[in-house]
Amino acid sequence: MFSIGEFASIGRVSIRMLRHYDEIGLLAPARVDPSTGYRFYDGTQIEVLARILALKDLGLTLDEVTRIVGGLVSRDALHALLADRRQALAVQLDLDRARLDRLDAKIRQIEGVPLMSTLSTELKPLPAVVVAQASAPIPGFGPENVSPVIGPLFDTLYSDLVAAGVTPSNHALAMYEADAENDTGARAYAAFPVAEATASASGFTVTEIPGVDLAATTVHRGSMSTIGDSWEALYAWIAENGYQLSGTCRELYLVSQPEPQENWVTELQQPVVRV
Repeated sequence: MFSIGEFASIGRVSIRMLRHYDEIGLLAPARVDPSTGYRFYDGTQIEVLARILALKDLGLTLDEVTRIVGGLVSRDALHALLADRRQALAVQLDLDRARLDRLDAKIRQIEGVPLMSTLSTELKPLPAVVVAQASAPIPGFGPENVSPVIGPLFDTLYSDLVAAGVTPSNHALAMYEADAENDTGARAYAAFPVAEATASASGFTVTEIPGVDLAATTVHRGSMSTIGDSWEALYAWIAENGYQLSGTCRELYLVSQPEPQENWVTELQQPVVRV
């Protein structure tokens, strides 16, 4: 038997952490002295502790770890859980890489290196379009807030349309606006163009997105993690060419799933007026 201090040293964790694991039913001591309340652990629990720490290192929550160690998660469920965690880490990695690129660009700008953009911008009207749309709250703007929400929202909307007997368009449209009921948050809208006679059903609402007289547009190619750079370049072009923003921006996905993100083609659309 090991005292809690000895066991903590062997497992390279704090005594406080072991006490917390005991309290939540994750790792109880092998014996508790009834007179002193001292906790004691046996050698076989080292392996259990190592598994707990390994699962935590993967980014799983303590609740998830408790269910796994307790044998409450099947092999298939564990596979799905780890696959979801891997996808989340991959998205975060893309976002971090994009953030690093933006930091490098800002540093170069401060150092006097001119910013170069390969994006071409077009001014054109946007026609009205009838869409089936769904929405969900997002913590704020920017890829780090949007990416984890908009993809699953489109997946759910697509499934709901198919279930309602509606054939979704090959193109998709996303919009984002500040949430009037939440000062710090925003709302994302996923939409597919549909026939005018399409009726709203469970999971989506059919509505018309009004046309605009003039929009500045550009095409972003590749991952959504770097789309913020393209938006920044478009906004810079708008300001430099004597226009100002005049309405909610849109993202028109010309090529997206099931293609890998590096092959995606997205038209950025920002309504504008001449200053």
